[in-house]
Amino acid sequence: MRTNDEQRSRVSLVAGRFVAPAFAALLAVTPTIAAAHMGSTKSIDATVTETGAHLDVRIDAIDAALAVGLPVTADAERLLERQKLLGGWLTGGLVVAADGGVCTPNAAAPVIDRSGDKPVVTVGVDFTCPAPATNLSLRDDTVFDSDPDHEVFVAIGGVDGSTGAVLRADSRAVSLSTVPSAWRTAKNFVNEGAIHLVTGYDHLLFLLSLILGAGLAAKRLGLRRAMTDVAWVVTAFTIGHSISLVLASLGLVSLPSQLVESVIAASIVFVAALNIVKPEARIARPQIAAAFGIVHGFGFSSVLADVGLPAAHRALALGAFNVGIELAQLAFVAVVMLPLVWAANHRQYPLVVVRGGSVAIAALGCVWLVERGLGL
Repeated sequence: MRTNDEQRSRVSLVAGRFVAPAFAALLAVTPTIAAAHMGSTKSIDATVTETGAHLDVRIDAIDAALAVGLPVTADAERLLERQKLLGGWLTGGLVVAADGGVCTPNAAAPVIDRSGDKPVVTVGVDFTCPAPATNLSLRDDTVFDSDPDHEVFVAIGGVDGSTGAVLRADSRAVSLSTVPSAWRTAKNFVNEGAIHLVTGYDHLLFLLSLILGAGLAAKRLGLRRAMTDVAWVVTAFTIGHSISLVLASLGLVSLPSQLVESVIAASIVFVAALNIVKPEARIARPQIAAAFGIVHGFGFSSVLADVGLPAAHRALALGAFNVGIELAQLAFVAVVMLPLVWAANHRQYPLVVVRGGSVAIAALGCVWLVERGLGL
């Protein structure tokens, strides 16, 4: 008959066999995951004028340095020394066209803003279009060749009000003269909400941590009861982030982005730690999901701040963005639940899946917490 010490040693060996490789693999992909969520971005404020358009282009100094052949460690002064190269790079990749033909660009001297977390370069570009200067469109071919995940947040102002768009590698052009219809606006913002959740690995890992014990609940209480528990948790998370998303997007509440992102990372570590301490416990409580959901909502709102809510369909865009988040969230839960229920039939599920998975999730959450807390 085995002693308690022998049984504990055997359990530790089994845990090490499964958890250690998963932990090592997680550490190997951590830089990729962390970078993918942050991504390289650029913002463009576009204004339609009588003779064409004016663009204020804001890009991270690191991306600007790489574009003109400087190392990422180059200081702002060296970047300013190559302002002609920088202007040529932008005017070569940014194309504004009208009914009369392609517009002629003229770039102003770059200005470097050091007030934020990292230096940002702003370049004003005037486009003069041949007559008739109507039905203007913008195409951006900069950065995408070196970074296929690059995103461009375009804010468009004109006589018909303001609107916004996001350009990506597979959709690099936008109209500057036409305000999107209500249907087009809803479709675009549902898409943006879904994309942000799917590419927001921190939000997905938090959601996974909340329901990681669902397999055990299904085994003990039945699938219907487990699904009910999951539904309550997901609903609570939805209510929490919906409230803060609306408040932040309407400008009623504002929190520092570094604080928000750090607390989001901390929420992942907290819930994962609960799973490690009590792997046999039921699914996370709805109160926890709702409380941290409020913080995650402020994270979601940062995307809307970059895109900008269109003046003509402000409420519709906000609601559609939230719907997109929920659709992606439900799809994620549906995909994850089946493997969790199946895995719960195995004896090592609490140790390997719940506890081992939570160790890996907590480790990644700690990496994010340090990076975001220190502004790395």
